[in-house]
Amino acid sequence: MPDSLEDKLATAQDLAWQGQGRAAAEVLAGVDPESLTEAELMAWALPRAANQFWMLNEPERATAFLKTTRGRVSSGPAVATVDALLGTFAMNAGSPQRAMGIAREVLDSADADAQAVGWAAAAAALCNARMGAFADVDALADRAIAAGHPGLLRFTSGFGQTTALVMSGELDRAQALADELVDAARGAQPGHAIGRLLVADVLIARGDAAAAVALLEEAATALAPTGYSWGPLAWMLLAQALAQAGRLSDAGRMLARAESKHGLKSMLFAPELGLAKAWTAAARMDGPGAISAARDAAKAAERGGQSAVAVRALLDAVRLGDLRAAEFLERLGDDSAVGRLALTYARAFTAGDADGLDAASAAFAGIGMKGVAADAARQAAEARG
Repeated sequence: MPDSLEDKLATAQDLAWQGQGRAAAEVLAGVDPESLTEAELMAWALPRAANQFWMLNEPERATAFLKTTRGRVSSGPAVATVDALLGTFAMNAGSPQRAMGIAREVLDSADADAQAVGWAAAAAALCNARMGAFADVDALADRAIAAGHPGLLRFTSGFGQTTALVMSGELDRAQALADELVDAARGAQPGHAIGRLLVADVLIARGDAAAAVALLEEAATALAPTGYSWGPLAWMLLAQALAQAGRLSDAGRMLARAESKHGLKSMLFAPELGLAKAWTAAARMDGPGAISAARDAAKAAERGGQSAVAVRALLDAVRLGDLRAAEFLERLGDDSAVGRLALTYARAFTAGDADGLDAASAAFAGIGMKGVAADAARQAAEARG
């Protein structure tokens, strides 16, 4: 067992990166917090909380521990840094609105150091994107990068950027950015796997399920032992892509794995799990079950304030045959490029308007969403009888 605090922290970090969260926790548990200075307390408490949240899958205990730590620090920078990590926890636990509130306070604070700014800005970029507020996403991502603590935070903010670009109808730019993140990782894990996950997410939006599967099979395997929330998301997206590719038995297995790995630490991605269920139901020819699951995904997104994700779920619901999706989209009132197209498409489908469906198909093809375009074209042909 390492003796000095510095040695213990280094050993724990190495163990955590190897997916050995329990071993890392044992090393960190050997530290007496009462004997630490405030700087030492921060150096010990932050990795302990992160390890507890992600690697040990104990998000409630990690949050409680971090709040206790906040009560023990007095300097402005220390408080801001603890708050930034609490905001990151809130985001992953499915409370992006609360996470945004915390992030704003940190980013407006004159006391926030580079680490706090990096965490807060990266979380804010992803939260804004999923909440449908795209205007500030790039600026927040740039601020996170400028803070000089990129690491995996670059993928958090990058996911915000690709999400915003997809919903803005700029799929080529979204894929180019995701490809850049893969290249920047230079094969190092888990960054390389997360980058491939982001590329696959864009490919699913394009309708290229087979290419997404090829990326996600490798990414999910690499991310499985890490404990990060990216792991459950990889299984969710893989199940969805497999189902869209017609590989029902494989999709069912991956969906079961996604459900077993999903919990509070990945609650932000609950809508993606719902969509994996929807497409798996569709692959086994359960139309009502598919529509119900897609609606549930949209409701989960809307409850969490994730309007952009709700739009994407409702778009899938129309593709799966939901005649009521237009009602939900009208209530959302999303004004993104994809949101507007989705509403037009949903209205045409509800009305059985073959010409409107053909127009929607052409519009989606024009922005590179070929899977949606194909489904709209099929529905147009069905409407004509």
